Amino acid sequence: MLSAPAPVSLLALAQFLSQFGDSVFQIAFLWLLLDLTGSKSVTGLAATVSYLPPLLFGLVAGVLVDRWDRRRVLIGADLARATLLGLLALLWGLRILTAPWLTAVAFGMATAAVLFNPSRDSLLPEIVSAGALTRANAWVQSSQQFAFLLGPLTASVIIDRATIGATFPAGIALFLGSMGLLFAMRVPPRVDAARASAELVGSRNLTGAFRQVFRELLAGLRELGRIPPLPFLYALTALDNLFIMGVSVLGLVVLVRETLGGTAADYALAEATYGVGMVAGSLAVVRWGNRWSSGALLLIGITLDGLTYLPLLACRSMATLVPALLVHSFAIPLITVPRATILQRLVPPRLVGRAFALLNVVVLGVTALSCGLAGMALERVSAPVLFALAGALGGATGLVGFLSLRLRSL
Repeated sequence: MLSAPAPVSLLALAQFLSQFGDSVFQIAFLWLLLDLTGSKSVTGLAATVSYLPPLLFGLVAGVLVDRWDRRRVLIGADLARATLLGLLALLWGLRILTAPWLTAVAFGMATAAVLFNPSRDSLLPEIVSAGALTRANAWVQSSQQFAFLLGPLTASVIIDRATIGATFPAGIALFLGSMGLLFAMRVPPRVDAARASAELVGSRNLTGAFRQVFRELLAGLRELGRIPPLPFLYALTALDNLFIMGVSVLGLVVLVRETLGGTAADYALAEATYGVGMVAGSLAVVRWGNRWSSGALLLIGITLDGLTYLPLLACRSMATLVPALLVHSFAIPLITVPRATILQRLVPPRLVGRAFALLNVVVLGVTALSCGLAGMALERVSAPVLFALAGALGGATGLVGFLSLRLRSL
């Protein structure tokens, strides 16, 4: 039976509700964009814009996460997203919601996530021992995968029984629930963070504070670059996400909508299938993950992340899509859980926020580029063909990673 200390349980539940809210919003976001624009390339461009915040703010966010109380950062990020969904609900109710407004709110939601995600991952080493990190990461990420499962299913029910606009108040309630759990969480105070925050606040002016953050950012990046094999790990992550993520985000909605002739509820079911597979993968890591080195498990995951997209070349019905996505999504926690554990073990505590912020920049920043490329590619090739091409390139990326003995042995 799985068990976790109270702080980890509260963090996992808060993560579940917060990701639940994000999942519900993402279903509404992409489907509404296609309805409002009628263009795959414009939708891809809008999706790209929504993923830009990690590139623009991600590294600075890492410095701030290392300075600030991480629990409070999580609360603030949830509050910001609840407020943004409130704005969307108002625009929808007034019947003045447009694609630019929708894209702008998605940009704001992603900006809040830039602070939320590294804060969540940086908080874990403060509440669990080093030897328990793999299990704790799997526990927290299992809650995220359950949200990937229930979010789309809930969105499909809401859309079928009400309207797509009803997903906005549902998201607000979920983010507020996450905030409540985080308020209840007790975390040991970080004296170093309190002192660093006081130093930043004590800067003479805004320019001085900015220079101080920038100096710390550069110093942190140089130090991270001297920790082997982190540069290689970040490079592999970038390549894998370049090939896979745009197809995963945009290709799936096009595959369901055009190749399969499906509905918004079918698309939500396909997204929920990801949740089922990722939950199973996370639980497998909890049960058997310690039998493998974190590096080997990561590289197996990257390889499978690509190769499991190849069967989608022959996909022509929901009956074939669902099992294919189940197999593919099972591999995703084989990447995310060991990668988080590697960073938490290798990076000094004072830099762990910057390490995860840089990872967030790489993952979501490259996803922005990948979405734009996928949108252009889908104007020329079918979704099944694009899935197969991306899968072959993603699988090759994982195989290249096995060339690093240092990474394999971590």
